[in-house]
This record gives sequence, structure tokens and C-alpha cells, in this order.
Amino acid sequence: MAHAQAMEEHQAGRRATTQSERRYPWNVVRESRKPTLGITWHKAGLAAAMLSILVGTCMGSLWLLKVGFVADALPILFRMQFNTAVSFVLSGCAMIALLTGASRSATALSLTVIFIGLAFLLEPILHAGHPLDRLLLDPFRQTAPYPGHLASGTALSFVLIGVCMLVSAVTGKPTLLRIVLAATVLMTAAATLLGYGLQVITESNWPRYGHMSPHTALCFAALALPLVFLRVEERDYHASTIAAMLGAASYLLLLGLTLLDLQDAFEGTGPTVSIDPDGKTASQPILAGLLVVSGIVYAFLIVYAFRNAQRYRSMALQLRESQERMSALIDTAADGIITIDARGTILSANHAMETIFRYRSEDMLGRDIRTLIPELMPQADKDDPEAQIACAPREVEGIRRTGIRFPLDLSVARIELDSTVLYSGIIRDISERKQHEQDILEANAELEEFAYRTSHDLRAPIASSIGLTAIMRDMIGLQAPGTQLAPVIERLERGLQKLDGLIENIIQLKRSRLLDESVTSIPLASAVKETVERLRFMDPARQVSFVVDIPETLIIHTKQERLRMILDNLISNAIKYADPHEETSKVAVDAAITDDGWLELRVSDNGLGLEEGDEAGLFQMFKRFHPYRSDGSGLGLYIVKKSVEHLGGTVAYIRLDKGSRFVIRLPGGNDAWPSAHS
Repeated sequence: MAHAQAMEEHQAGRRATTQSERRYPWNVVRESRKPTLGITWHKAGLAAAMLSILVGTCMGSLWLLKVGFVADALPILFRMQFNTAVSFVLSGCAMIALLTGASRSATALSLTVIFIGLAFLLEPILHAGHPLDRLLLDPFRQTAPYPGHLASGTALSFVLIGVCMLVSAVTGKPTLLRIVLAATVLMTAAATLLGYGLQVITESNWPRYGHMSPHTALCFAALALPLVFLRVEERDYHASTIAAMLGAASYLLLLGLTLLDLQDAFEGTGPTVSIDPDGKTASQPILAGLLVVSGIVYAFLIVYAFRNAQRYRSMALQLRESQERMSALIDTAADGIITIDARGTILSANHAMETIFRYRSEDMLGRDIRTLIPELMPQADKDDPEAQIACAPREVEGIRRTGIRFPLDLSVARIELDSTVLYSGIIRDISERKQHEQDILEANAELEEFAYRTSHDLRAPIASSIGLTAIMRDMIGLQAPGTQLAPVIERLERGLQKLDGLIENIIQLKRSRLLDESVTSIPLASAVKETVERLRFMDPARQVSFVVDIPETLIIHTKQERLRMILDNLISNAIKYADPHEETSKVAVDAAITDDGWLELRVSDNGLGLEEGDEAGLFQMFKRFHPYRSDGSGLGLYIVKKSVEHLGGTVAYIRLDKGSRFVIRLPGGNDAWPSAHS
């Protein structure tokens, strides 16, 4: 009960977790190859959102309070316009809503940010002013060419950031679109920050990235960074590789913008490059600085890429070795192991599957599993990719390549991957086990019948003998003559002989079950003739003519004692059931090797034979025919059948016009009968 309750609680917990993942997909740090990295980027996203809200709130407060001395002392701070500060507060709130699973709030806030960015972005294209510039605040300082207006690059970045968060809120997945757009914002912000670091400040209008303050670029970089790397491993992207590419791309973007400005300076198109205090252009120092920084950056990137490549090469080697070890374990497993998709298509099969189903592995790939195991997937659900295939161990029926059906044990487990669902099955051929179970059932039934019949057949002659001895004692007491005692003694002798024969048959039956002997080479003709000579002195055998037609060169490889039991019972039956009305009773034994390499041994007679319909119970235990002719136990042919089956052969009865014929077929190997073919 406790185990069942624990299992129920575990399943309920899994269902609750699954529902939580469906409702709040971004609130769950999914299990991956590096789960701690996913947690780190989740926390980084929350920190970036808080930074964006903090910077936006501080700058908005400075604009609202109209702190003039701060604007005079640090004019660069007020290059972030009031509308920019408000947009950063909205973006930070949208990021928090996204990471905490509030998808609806994240969607609404993201759409608001996109609308603000598009409104300012389209103003130069439409050549029409709009009231957003001074809708919320009338700037008290002119810190930019258009006070209150978002620069084109800033507006574009807000649009891209808003689209990233909107796509994430709607899909709940790390889409390629989100990664690309966030990377674009990150590169632009990084280029701006590097430009400030190198004192390269462009004053041209969009599309060149101008009019962005350093703290504006910092907030954009902070927001874009987690949007690039959060859960990126679910798409099998390496975060370190993306980081190296972003670093190189950001630097190249900065270098391109700088070269454009330098070109303008050299051509005298405008004062776009800073001037040093001596009044000289700063082109040469800037170029020198760029070259030095370029060398440092690219040297770092090259070293980083080399170390990263080495690390991933080592990881790939370890992964390959792990896969090879796992593949070796699967291929050497005694049980069949198979992988299928939700539609039942076979994706992989180990070597044991070849042995079980008689197909090669490559022939099974792509095949419908129902051709091998019809009961694995319900026929009604064959077109349903979500069909319930997983199951606890159960017994089903398989079909070999030859079309033979056989029993097997099957257990299937569901494997949920990021993009698909697979099923792994373990299959065990239980044909031998089922055969053993059937043999045990048959043996138990035979044992019950044997115990009943044996007790009856043993008691009858014993009771008869006891009665006869009492009669003899009375006759002796009355001094009866010997002529009267002789019939009683004869009847007593026959009863004891019958008892002896029954005991002998029981011993033979026990030996046929328990006898364990090795295979030896036996001249078949000599073995048959020896049996005939041993049985020739039976009472009816004196009137029987024996014919043995077996080549002296025919050597068989079998178990000698089993063969002796077969020959003794078949030939003795032919003798005992000879027809007394025949002028000459005949028993013929012949053998030959068939075209399929089997030995065929035939024992024929012209005796009493069987009535029609008696063949069905011929080889059953205690089955007797013509009881008036012989006092047999009914175990002889049963012993023959069990002995032949033990040797891997078959026994059959053929009705003749007069008499019977028993045909024994025993298997042989490639060189089983060398002397017979010579």
C-alpha cells in the first residue's frame, strides 16, 4: 500500500510539473547537458531586467526633477532621452514577466515596446512629426539634436528586443529568430561601447549607429545577452561558439563604422572625426589604437577558439567512446533491443533481433514493427503518432521471417526527446520456455496416469498371487494330488511373469527419461541382428521368420542404449502380435539414408495389425491392443516414441494390407553416415 501511494504521488507530481511547463515554459529550467548553465542565464536575465528598470527609473527621475547641475556636469547622461528611459522600464518589466512565466503580461509589454520603437523609427521615413516627442515631458535641456526623440538606432534596437521577447512569450522555445535578433542588438550595443572606449564617436544619422549613450548601449547589451544564450543548448548550439562569433562580428562592425568615418575625414566631407587638443586630426592615433586593439582582440579570439576546439574535440571523443561502449553492450545483449518512432517505424535493432526474427539488421530498419510484432501497436491507432505503445512486460506473439509465429516477452519504454518521441523495446524469445512448460504439463499428466495405472497393474498380479498361494496352501493341507496343483502353480507363474514384465517396462521408462549417455558409432545391421537373436527364444518367436536388409557398411552415430530400447520394443511387439492363423509369420527390418540425409529405419510384419481408428492412441501410455494375445503393460510404444524424440527423430505407423509398419526417422549431420555413402 505504501509503495502504491508513493507511486501515485510521484505520478501526480509529474503531471503537475508537466502542466506547469505547458503554462509557464520559460519559468522552468529544462534538463540539459549543462543544467547549471541554464540556471545561470536565467538569473542573468533577471539581473539584466532589474538593471534596465533601475537605469530607466533613475534617468526618468532626473528628467522629471529637472536636475540642472547634473545635466551641466554630466551631459552625456542626458543623452538618454525620457522616452528611452520609459522604454527601458517597459522592456525590463517584459523580461521579468517572460522569465517568471507571465506570458500574457510579457506579450502586452513587448507589443508596447515594439509600438514605441516603430513610431519613432518610421518618423524620418514618413517625414511627419508626431506628438510622442513631447507627449510626456518637455525637455529642460537640449542634449540631442531632437530633444525627447529616440534616435533611429535606439528605436530599431527596441523593436528588435520587443520582437525577441514577443516570440519567446508566444512560442515558449529558443527560436532561431530570437537568437538572431538578440545577437544583432548585442553586436550593435557592443560596437557602440567599444567605440566609446576608443573615443570614436560618430555624429551621422541612421543607418550609422549614432546618438546612443553608453548607458543606453549597456542596457541593450544586458537585455540582449540572456535572450541570445538562454536555453540555447536545446537547439544543440554551443554558447561559447556563439560568444566568439558575436565578439568578432561586433568588432568588425565597429571597425567598419570607424573606417567609414576615417574615409569621410580624409576626403574632407565633414568633421566626423574627433580633433586632438593641438588641433590636428586624430586619424593616425585612432588607426594605431585600432590596430593594437585588433591584434589583442583577435589574438584572444584565436587562442579562445583553439582552446575551445580542443575541449570540444575531447568531448566529442569521449562521446564517441561512450556511444561505442553502449553500442557494444547493446549488440552483445542476449535479449533483442529495438528502437521505433511513434508510428512504429523501426529505427535500430541489435544483433539479438537478427537471431530472434531471422532478419538482418539492415533489413529491419525502416520496416513497420507490426510485421514483426502485430500486437505491439493497436491496428486502430496505426495512423496516430501518439499511439500508446509503452507497456509493462507482457507476453505477445512474434512472426519470424519464415512466417512462423512464436511467443515472446516484450517491455517497451517511452523516450521523450526535445523534438520527438521514441520507444525502446526489450524482446525475449520464450519459445523454449513455453515448450518446457508444455513438456512439464504433459509430464505431470502422464505421471498422474502412470501412478494410477501402475498401482492398478501392480496390485492385480500381486492380489492374484496371494489368492493362488492361499488355494495352494489349502490344497496341500487336503493332500491334493500334484495334477491338481499344477494349473494353480502355472497361473501363479504367469501372474509373476506379468508382474516382472511390468516392472521391467517401468525400469525402461525411467531409464528413457533419465538416461544420459554420449553419442557413439554403431553398426546398425549388427545391432538389429543382435536384438533378433536375443528375442528369438520368446515363445511365439519360434514360428517367426526374420529378414534383416541393412548394409553392413551403414554406421550410425547415436546413443546406443536408446537405440536398443527402440529395437527391443518394436521387434518384440512384432513377435508378440504375430497372426496365429498365418502359415508363416514374418518380421522385416530394413534401413536407408534418404535424400535429406536422415536415417529411415523400418520394422514391418504381417501380424494382427490395428483396427481402423486405433492409430490415434497408439503411442499413449498404457495403451494396449489385442489383450487376449499378450499380457503386455502398454508402455512399449510409449517408450519408443519418447526415445526417438530424445534422439531428435520421429516415429510413424503405416497400415499395411496385412500387418503393420513402423518408420523411425533419425537426423544426421554432414558426415553422420560416412560409411553408408562410401
